Amino acid sequence: MNKRVPVVAIVGRPNVGKSTLFNRLVGKRKAIVGDRPGVTVDRLETRCLFGECQVLLVDTGGIGESQHGDMQDAIDVQVQAALSVADVVMFTVDARAGCTPVDQNIADKLRRDALPVVLVVNKAENPDLAMDFYALGLGEPHPVSAAHGQGVKELIEHLTDAVARIYEAIPEQEEESPANLIASITVIGRPNVGKSTLINAWLKRERMVVSPVAGTTRDAIDSDLPYNDGVVRLVDTAGQRKHGRISDVIEFVARVKAVQAFRLADVAVMLLDGSEGIVEQDMRLMRLAHDEGCALIVAVNKMDLLSSDEWNYYVERLHYRMRSLTDIPVFRISAKNSKGVWPLLHEAVKAAQCNAFETGTGELNRWLERAQSRQRAPSHDGAAVKMKYVSQISTSPPTLKVFCNRPGDVKTSYLRFLTEDFKKTFSLPAVPVRIVFSGSKNPYVEEGKRKRNDMPKQTRNRK
Repeated sequence: MNKRVPVVAIVGRPNVGKSTLFNRLVGKRKAIVGDRPGVTVDRLETRCLFGECQVLLVDTGGIGESQHGDMQDAIDVQVQAALSVADVVMFTVDARAGCTPVDQNIADKLRRDALPVVLVVNKAENPDLAMDFYALGLGEPHPVSAAHGQGVKELIEHLTDAVARIYEAIPEQEEESPANLIASITVIGRPNVGKSTLINAWLKRERMVVSPVAGTTRDAIDSDLPYNDGVVRLVDTAGQRKHGRISDVIEFVARVKAVQAFRLADVAVMLLDGSEGIVEQDMRLMRLAHDEGCALIVAVNKMDLLSSDEWNYYVERLHYRMRSLTDIPVFRISAKNSKGVWPLLHEAVKAAQCNAFETGTGELNRWLERAQSRQRAPSHDGAAVKMKYVSQISTSPPTLKVFCNRPGDVKTSYLRFLTEDFKKTFSLPAVPVRIVFSGSKNPYVEEGKRKRNDMPKQTRNRK
């Protein structure tokens, strides 16, 4: 069963300490903090735990004041973006400044949006200063000092309860899945590369709105495509621009939902525009899909616009840029003319099935033995690193735990060798195999020792 991750958005006037609070809740310095208004213009988001529930915590720019001139309109839009996807809003105010008219205006807006609101009174080294904020009509204020940590523990406890209630109300994603779902495929890419056109070609109907205007798709839309004895679920996501260029509410909503789609998908098809170059945002999206556990396939669209020489040069540059993502299949298609789209779909289904790969412990240990015979782990300071035993601990993506004597000394180069050897041995291209190392001993050996110790002494001596 899968649920989407709840979103907690921090909003408030400029310079009330939102970023300091964000850093305090996350436990590390991720947001830029300054003593002047407007340091945070874009949103910053990260995953963290409140109790046992994972949330997406979003920091936003200051809202409601005009020190930034034209920039304030963009900041207001960023805040509205956060509110559009938020499940809980942390409205942060400044105890030293008192309850201002701008705070009242923001509170009125939050009441109209009818979202759960946690009122946080920051810079309240004197908790009595929080009393003035009852006037906002948002319930009990929570006095904290984000800079010094005062009151933060109590705030986290309150947030944990609030998020737990929200999480319980979020429906299970699998309840909407068909009984025989073969694969879930997410199509990703920058705006206007042809994602909707590709899905329409697979569906053989105009399921998605197609327009030359970038950003027409503004949500993740699911469609079921009959495939063999089951269905393939196709998810079209809105075009992903650079984080700093997300300038309106629609695009930010799209980005959050696209990340959530990654977490529910088996495979991501990265669609590139053959008429354009390969940019860093393309690579960032590929790495994000890979990090979220999706198998990855690359499709270059608008192939009819490239000559043979241009295509060869494009593929050469693409493989160079993707050198950190090995064994990623590359397809040349024309979604508009439905050329190459069916081999791409078949490969995507195959990759999704590979992402669910699972095999027995015996086969895994025979692979590990053969891998070590081909290349031994480098020693560390003269001490040998010995791989003793391996087991599979999860799928989608396949995740292995290798028991060894010195897990902290395994070099990155050897981890890369094992990963690539495993993918080659079991024919798993495009799959983000993960290997973790543990210092625990072989459990079969430990079980044998326990059984031996349980034997009568005379029996042990005979053995």
